[in-house]
Amino acid sequence: MWARGLVDEVRDLWPRMGRTARSAVNYRQVGEYLEGRATEEEAYEEALRATRRLARKQRTWFRRDPRVRWIPWDEAAAAERILEAL
Repeated sequence: MWARGLVDEVRDLWPRMGRTARSAVNYRQVGEYLEGRATEEEAYEEALRATRRLARKQRTWFRRDPRVRWIPWDEAAAAERILEAL
């Protein structure tokens, strides 16, 4: 995301964003960089950590839900299994 223009996107949006949007993963870290509270490298590293934490939290939450069916993304028949599950 960083390499694909996240910093420019946040730079344009930041003045109009509310508190909730500003606290979103990656947006918060870029905002800290733009406001001078972190270097770009620090913001980038923290964005990586925050993204990993969020992914871990989501996996834990979804693992508890019996309605969730895990299908490996690299499985040859993944599309068919997804359609069957729907």
